[in-house]
Amino acid sequence: MFGLRKFSTPVLRPMAPFFIGTVAIIYLVGKAQTAMIESDDYKNDPRNPALASKKAH
Repeated sequence: MFGLRKFSTPVLRPMAPFFIGTVAIIYLVGKAQTAMIESDDYKNDPRNPALASKKAH
């Protein structure tokens, strides 16, 4: 009555578009952040985390 059933419920195949979309969004947001950090407007801003890591080296 309780426990595992005889049929399996598909999980990965119906969720595949959401997994692919998540990976694409994470990748594109990362690329946008990198582009913004390296832009001329924020290149010399003291709040820029890339500038702080360059000073440490």
